[in-house]
Amino acid sequence: MSPANYTVKTTISKLAVQRTPKTGNVSRNIAGGSTVGVICQVNNGGTADGMTGRTWDAISGGGWVYNAYLNTPAVGADGYSPGIRHCGVASTESTYNAAAYPWATQDAFVSDGHGYYQGECVSFAAWAVRTDGRAHTKSPDFMGNANQWTGAFVDATPQVGDVAQWDAGRNGAGSSGHVAYVTAVDANGSVTINEYNWGNFHRFNSRTITANVPSRYLHF
Repeated sequence: MSPANYTVKTTISKLAVQRTPKTGNVSRNIAGGSTVGVICQVNNGGTADGMTGRTWDAISGGGWVYNAYLNTPAVGADGYSPGIRHCGVASTESTYNAAAYPWATQDAFVSDGHGYYQGECVSFAAWAVRTDGRAHTKSPDFMGNANQWTGAFVDATPQVGDVAQWDAGRNGAGSSGHVAYVTAVDANGSVTINEYNWGNFHRFNSRTITANVPSRYLHF
């Protein structure tokens, strides 16, 4: 599902974009009257500017804005605007399918158009996030080596759809680190990941690990 475009109300000169759905962590500002792409909403963010509403919108390009300052449909009793996806709720239009990765047998170093080489761990993980149908709030593209990646936030515990990240040299990772896509989290705490370029150059791999093998889990 593509982001839905809405307009920043012209009653304000600028709207602060926050790193998380609450005030006090501004990343940038958007001018009043600007069009923004709303990806999804939460109804449990912080209040702002003396108002009691707790609805925030995740927007294209990363970050959150206070919903009261957009011309979205009026918020209902549940704290959501009708027709806008709830963050964390998967879309029905797209599902993750590892076999659909377009560069499964790439033996050379060729750009994938998203900032990575085809067949590298970063290329596959970014592709998985882009195509899994989940409500992400940050793009995984053009973030450099695996150990340089940052998510919208770090998950304390792994969730399906997260990216597992290894720092350089951790548990078999090379000097650029490693990333993999989380496909399952079992009741016993084990984590199933899909990945590329682990032990076999530019090829797919799936394995089940304990949750503490990666350095952290990134949520997009």
